[in-house]
Amino acid sequence: FYWDLFMLVLLIANLIILPVAISFFNDDLSTHWIVFNCISDTVFFLDIVINFRTGIIVNDFADEIILDPKLIARQYIKTWFFLDLLSSVPMDYIFLMWDAEADFNQLFHA
Repeated sequence: FYWDLFMLVLLIANLIILPVAISFFNDDLSTHWIVFNCISDTVFFLDIVINFRTGIIVNDFADEIILDPKLIARQYIKTWFFLDLLSSVPMDYIFLMWDAEADFNQLFHA
């Protein structure tokens, strides 16, 4: 419950802060923003790892919970894994790495 609440707050913060920072503070990014961006990207990847170890409720009445890691992994890969992976990839860093004109300092100011 607390992890989901933490992820929700982090996601909402990214939804608000990221567009504002990109739109209005393009070159004037502080160390706090860079740290927040790196930590949030790391937490989103950590969430994928945690989802591989989180039990699955079989039905809505919580009669049975699957705790077998192999079954959890198989179910997660079939359902949410690829969407989570795609949404966790920091595209701003990837675009900057492929940009031939970007210097190394710009990589951490995404």
